[in-house]
Amino acid sequence: MSDGPSYERLDEVLADVGAAVGPAQAHGILCGMMSAPAKADQARWMAQVLENSQPRGDSARACLEVLVEVFEATAADMEDPEFSFAPMLPGDDRPLAQRARALGQWCDGFLYGIGLGELKGDQPLAPDVSEALRDIGEIAQVEVESEADEENEAAYSEIVEYVRMAALLILESLRPEPEAGKAAGQKREEPKRTH
Repeated sequence: MSDGPSYERLDEVLADVGAAVGPAQAHGILCGMMSAPAKADQARWMAQVLENSQPRGDSARACLEVLVEVFEATAADMEDPEFSFAPMLPGDDRPLAQRARALGQWCDGFLYGIGLGELKGDQPLAPDVSEALRDIGEIAQVEVESEADEENEAAYSEIVEYVRMAALLILESLRPEPEAGKAAGQKREEPKRTH
């Protein structure tokens, strides 16, 4: 995320309130909701992230403030014509297995968020959107047990970039064009797919 809280900060505030959802999955849920046909609702997203937790006091206040910042920064990133959006994942200083696990959690959250965003099971999808959703589902199942090496690092980077572009493709395809853009006759530029 360009100007939002870091992965580590979100992880900290979610842990402080006992949330069962981690930062990658929380961000994935949000991105899925923002990519789906229905308008993403900040309160509904927060309720999903904090479900089964008991936030109270200063830790609850801090958590809510960070969640609002994440929501706003993610919305701005996903609408950015320069495609600044990126999944919220641990930094490259973390072990590869941890980063890969977080990517799987982000993908799982993204698919869950798409479902929350009222994507109907019988809704016809463009073939590339169906493929992207299938791929994200497969990446959600990823398990990495090998040690980090140059080849695995490169593969991880390629997968993260693919997920980023797939999410933008899904956003572009599923979400109705904003009213302001329709009125002005503008269309969002489609992201280029990479494999």
